[in-house]
Amino acid sequence: MEFRAFSRGDLKYQIEYTPNQRRWKDNYVGKNNPICDEERWSEEIKYFEKGKLSEKIKALPTDTGGIYMFYLKGINLPFLEHYILYIGRAQYTNDENINLRARHYVYDKRELIKSMFSLWKNDIYYRYYPDTDNEIINKNEICLIRAIVPPFNTTIPNKIQKEPEIKAF
Repeated sequence: MEFRAFSRGDLKYQIEYTPNQRRWKDNYVGKNNPICDEERWSEEIKYFEKGKLSEKIKALPTDTGGIYMFYLKGINLPFLEHYILYIGRAQYTNDENINLRARHYVYDKRELIKSMFSLWKNDIYYRYYPDTDNEIINKNEICLIRAIVPPFNTTIPNKIQKEPEIKAF
């Protein structure tokens, strides 16, 4: 799958999503992987409330690591429209957990992350999948990023090459 963020005029807020069937299937995390169970993911959390980090983000657990994502929730079909902007991982160590990682993004200096918040700050949601097995956390992050290719992730793990564009006509 490919996303493209545009910056021409009012198109700077546009994200194009193009599914790639082979990459989707090749990087599928597997139906037996618990990460595929929606019930195991956190509730949907609005990342910012009234311009500030939400209280729910501040209250995230400190006793787990896991996978997390920032996404947009559409306003036309909010039950169906979700656009994943960024996928990351939080290791479970003495110095890192899901709470610390989530709070870190407010101060993130990376240009793409700053751009994500600049463009979409009031519309960004956050969900996480708790896990304490760092090896599984790493594998799941790689599979999800490779399959989804979120537009604000700067690198695709394991050097996956993007498919060359082929003209339809």
